[in-house]
Amino acid sequence: MAIKPKSANPKKAQDPDLLALRPAGLTDIEVVVFKKLLDAVAERRLTPGVRLLEEELVEIFKVSRERIRRILLVLSQNGIIRLEPHKSAYVAFPESSERRDVFESRLLVEGHIVKTLCQFNPARRKKVVSELRDHIEAEQVSVAGAERALQIRLSGEFHLKMANFAGNKVLLKVLHDILVKSSLSLAAHAHQHDLACSMNEHTVLLDAIEKGDAVKAQEILVAHLGTIAEDIAEDIAQANALQRVFT
Repeated sequence: MAIKPKSANPKKAQDPDLLALRPAGLTDIEVVVFKKLLDAVAERRLTPGVRLLEEELVEIFKVSRERIRRILLVLSQNGIIRLEPHKSAYVAFPESSERRDVFESRLLVEGHIVKTLCQFNPARRKKVVSELRDHIEAEQVSVAGAERALQIRLSGEFHLKMANFAGNKVLLKVLHDILVKSSLSLAAHAHQHDLACSMNEHTVLLDAIEKGDAVKAQEILVAHLGTIAEDIAEDIAQANALQRVFT
């Protein structure tokens, strides 16, 4: 039986930032540090393989070693970092099978999201697409200003906003988790030109959604995510400076 798309009101769309992981067991202070580390990974300022030294994190965030250890433990439970006995923590370095699984998951989740948006009535599609085109304008400004970290964040938010408008809160949270993990694989998505081309594909995708052409929209999505996956580099930098990332 076909599932009818849910109603969506773009004006009341939930801010994707509200979906940031809010782990149980951490104090308010620890959640702030947790989110800063998570954002640094999601924006590829901390890339896979980077060591996270407890003493350096203590100095940067001005919290106790005990707090840092709890934060690192929760990050490891979410697959963001790896912890080894008697060794430093380091940002997770996904194996090729993990990278494949992440992008297959994105295709499944986002394919459903795009199909749902295309099934909205024309007036609702027009409102949703108008909101998303405003977001693309912000993306284009970040490209023009060569603001790499902002580009990366806005690109991820574009996909989260599509999920939000589709109205399935569970899929929205699932996609948020997938996007964080995919950032581990995309740490070396390096060139300004590549980012600009990727964002241009958002415009073409919205054109298909506005027309209600689900087949075309899904074809564009597959090509878009495929292009991103092809840009994954194997030789990810191993030595980011923590002080440079957070200061």
